[in-house]
Amino acid sequence: MKLSKLLFSGMALCPALALTTVAAREARAEDRTFPAGSLIIPMDQAYQAEGIYQSYGLLFHLLREGVPVHWVIESDKVWHGAACNTAGDLCAWDCAEEGSGVKCPYPTASPDFFAGAQVVWGNPAKGATIKNHGYRGGPFVVDAPHRDKALEIVNAWNDQSLWGQNPWADRATFQVVTVHEATAPFSADSKKELLAAPTIAVFADGNEDIATAYLRAAGIKQSNGAEFPAAKCGAGTCGPGTANPDLLTVPSVMGNMGTCDAPNQNHKNGALFTPEGLPAYCQIMSMHWNVADRELVQCGGGNCPATPEECAGEPITYHGHEVVAEVRSFLQYPTHFFAECQAVNAYENAVPNPAWPYLDDPGRMGHFLTTTGNPPPCPCNPGPDEGDFQCVVDGCGPGKDCCLPKDIKEKGAGFLIAPSPSPIKVLRPDVPYMQFDGFFAPEGGSEPAYNLSTYLGTTYKNDRDVTFITATDGPGKEDVWMSGYMDGTCDVDPPPPPPKFTGDEAPPKSFNPEESCGGKVSYLGGHSYTGKAGQRLFLNALFEADCTSESGQPRMGLSLTGELVVAAKSLPVERGYVVGYKNEGSGPALDAVLRALHAASGLEVVDAKMGTVSAEGGSWALGAISGTISQPNDPAASGSRDATLKFTQFGEHVLNLDIRYRVGVSTLSSTMNYMIRVLLDTDGDGVPDETDPSPNDPASCGDSDMDECDDCKSGTFDPGNDGCGPAGSGGSGSSGGASSDPAGCGCRIGPASASPALLLAFSLLGLGLGRRTRRRPR
Repeated sequence: MKLSKLLFSGMALCPALALTTVAAREARAEDRTFPAGSLIIPMDQAYQAEGIYQSYGLLFHLLREGVPVHWVIESDKVWHGAACNTAGDLCAWDCAEEGSGVKCPYPTASPDFFAGAQVVWGNPAKGATIKNHGYRGGPFVVDAPHRDKALEIVNAWNDQSLWGQNPWADRATFQVVTVHEATAPFSADSKKELLAAPTIAVFADGNEDIATAYLRAAGIKQSNGAEFPAAKCGAGTCGPGTANPDLLTVPSVMGNMGTCDAPNQNHKNGALFTPEGLPAYCQIMSMHWNVADRELVQCGGGNCPATPEECAGEPITYHGHEVVAEVRSFLQYPTHFFAECQAVNAYENAVPNPAWPYLDDPGRMGHFLTTTGNPPPCPCNPGPDEGDFQCVVDGCGPGKDCCLPKDIKEKGAGFLIAPSPSPIKVLRPDVPYMQFDGFFAPEGGSEPAYNLSTYLGTTYKNDRDVTFITATDGPGKEDVWMSGYMDGTCDVDPPPPPPKFTGDEAPPKSFNPEESCGGKVSYLGGHSYTGKAGQRLFLNALFEADCTSESGQPRMGLSLTGELVVAAKSLPVERGYVVGYKNEGSGPALDAVLRALHAASGLEVVDAKMGTVSAEGGSWALGAISGTISQPNDPAASGSRDATLKFTQFGEHVLNLDIRYRVGVSTLSSTMNYMIRVLLDTDGDGVPDETDPSPNDPASCGDSDMDECDDCKSGTFDPGNDGCGPAGSGGSGSSGGASSDPAGCGCRIGPASASPALLLAFSLLGLGLGRRTRRRPR
């Protein structure tokens, strides 16, 4: 008997059988071989000097259009701090063609991989052959199977004559991005496989034009498809409901604050969140929020009265500490926060103040990466280079005079302000944040670098290694570029993927660091970067956000509960089913739509409770679905919907379950196919004829002459008095898994049930194989 027939026969005895699957996870951070024909986007100045910023824009649109991209970074790479052509300190690798002996006149990291290639677009010239180049700076690679689709996007990005048919590529700033095609296989370390284009919120903090300049240079647009504006926000020009929905003002971030006498302490009701309370963006960028603005509280559009009683009934219209609280709540999820210059101290040094007019609770704590320290008692005697302190009466509580920083930007430290380091020390060139090529130095600003304070006893939380660019005496002294998980929950290295499991098993119970890290925080000293290296740190952070890869994305499983074998005496016939979904990934799924679709005639979805029915099948708008990282009152991570199927033909019918959802600005989907067999049951006993003995056959139990087989019904055997066969024969049921009496009849109750292992094998043979696909957004 064929395997499928045997399994379906067994399923006839299981009217409520449910099979479940989850989408298979793709590998990350692994050495792999890329075949010839793979596309390489160089990220070193030898071949990508002009188009370096717009490489990130091209990456954004490749991901938006469903092309997965590997961020290739050698795990053991090293940084060469001097210019590579420095006499007596030459780099071991050549600048362009390996073997040429020509060294770069600037610092670089060692190559991420070597490959030969042909130029598709850009440098040195289209069609030129590169025999062997050590690609540096974290190049992006599109695997050969995705080459053709990727080239359509690359061509539209680089050819202005194609913008009419591809308006998404139309941009104010235009540079050709160099793209190479590998002429032979090469091995490389895929540090991250990027799968989705991120949504990006920019905090309209008065210096938002710094961030928008970086984004415009890259050609990265807002979620509504409009370019970020070059000018700063004006009254009513930015925020939800405007032409610039991703430029978020202070009132939009802080949300509804209530009134002075009835303050709203919900820290998840601002524009960083969906109405369901899940993150609306992958990340938010704040470039230079002033500490004075962080300390500002306004009531009714002006200064708050001296007491809450005088302010009764007045709305709280500006609350800097609440902005910090909303960002802290945002970072409870696999999101990302980037701050530059004074914005670093505005967030990091924030400490709740329960006094009027702040009325803070602990949720308004900053200190995402640093401890608060312990201000020493008076008199003040800081050591050299420890900053300026003053004795503050009751500064550490009633009767506790202590030494606090004089500068308001350093109060609550955290971070003290440091001078720009020279020379710099580059750490961890193997992490995505640190991918650049050439000279780097902080540029301008009131906070070019940051010190931890020995005098205050501040440290990075959990002693995590979060510093990537610092002074020669750092980390902790003149740190310029830091990044880590909020509150030091995890190391910044990409966590391992979760263990795989199949649908008929419970999820693993072992600790999974990927599902407990939360959001990432990145801080950059300096004010507004014009150099390529500085802007690249900002752009790297966009794609280092966990939502871009599976580590911070949903992992949707689908299931169908109901009869997979329908025994029918006549047609049409209807059956009820339950379509289930479950998110086993850490990130939330937004705008989710669940569908049950039929591929051919003979099967219809005639009812979809809580949904709609069309010619294609049933559809349910689910909205937001939480991931494994969630907070109280978040939407459920799983659920189900009821459907009624109508069968009008006998035979095999395929029902396709499909769930589409948004991550960033990309639409992803998971699918699951189920085969349902509708078989003739002439005698109406619930067992299909093809597995049922002939009706009224006196030599067989389990058919329409069952009333003659009283012994068989009860499982007892009386040889010669059962109507099921000659005494001692064992009957026809002995081949059907029935119990038997060696002296009498064999009672065939029905075909043997398939084992769970066999059912799993069946599901993997094409009738229950889940697959994850990525679709272009509509």
